Amino acid sequence: MDTTTIILAITAGVVGLTLVAIAVAIVLLARHNRAFSRELRRLVDNNVALLETAASQQADAARGMMEQLRQEAAVATMPVLVLLDEPPIGIRDQPWAAVRVRNVGNGSALNFVVWMRVAGHLYHSAGAEARGFSQDLHLAVGDTFEPGPFQNMLYVGDAHGYLDPGAAVVGDDPSANLMAYCGDPVGNRFRYNLRTGDPADFWERGADAPSWAGAWDPRLSSGGVLQREAQTVWASVPERDMRRLVEALADVLDALQDSTVDQHVGLTGRANRRPRVTEPGSDTGTGL
Repeated sequence: MDTTTIILAITAGVVGLTLVAIAVAIVLLARHNRAFSRELRRLVDNNVALLETAASQQADAARGMMEQLRQEAAVATMPVLVLLDEPPIGIRDQPWAAVRVRNVGNGSALNFVVWMRVAGHLYHSAGAEARGFSQDLHLAVGDTFEPGPFQNMLYVGDAHGYLDPGAAVVGDDPSANLMAYCGDPVGNRFRYNLRTGDPADFWERGADAPSWAGAWDPRLSSGGVLQREAQTVWASVPERDMRRLVEALADVLDALQDSTVDQHVGLTGRANRRPRVTEPGSDTGTGL
């Protein structure tokens, strides 16, 4: 084997090894690129998840802050109604002895009303001069409602009657037979159990009416159909009786027309102007 052949063989071997090395390098670089891409994708996904978590936490924090501000605003304008004292057992069921109520909250108690149910009878607080429960009554901060000449408890009727707003408004049980209701300046409404002193039930402005909405209007009560509304008001009249009624009315009308002296006044209820009659010696005339 001559020198040229040896050189060519060595050169071919070197080229082959170089190509193998290049191929191995390309494979390793491709694997590295794939691993780098996966790691980069993982980092991006983690960053996106962190951003979403941070945004969610910020949104929750903002909602919590808004709720806290709303609650603080509600407390700042919220009335709180309390029963000042409990009369002795012997007179506790008397309307004049059971409803001394004070507003000890931070805001005015608007459209204030008290419902009381005692021994099957309903009572409702009234406003100025006891004009009835359509009269608005408001308690400012520190004001007291106590029956007297200008505000009183009015008898409404029997329980389960026409004006009964329902058991959700005022119950038969002694622990729930004296309930106070009011609103605040922003339109929220509250229910207070004056017997137990529990925290007020809250009816937020714009929310669906609760079962005790009938405290202001019995028609809003969820207690079902009222008795008077359930009764039949009109009944059908038999055709034979209707014909006899029409004939009797026609006879009465004919008799009235025959006996009418003044022909200038008809039975329709409209009067015709009579001609002016001037008396002798008078400058003025009189007429109907």
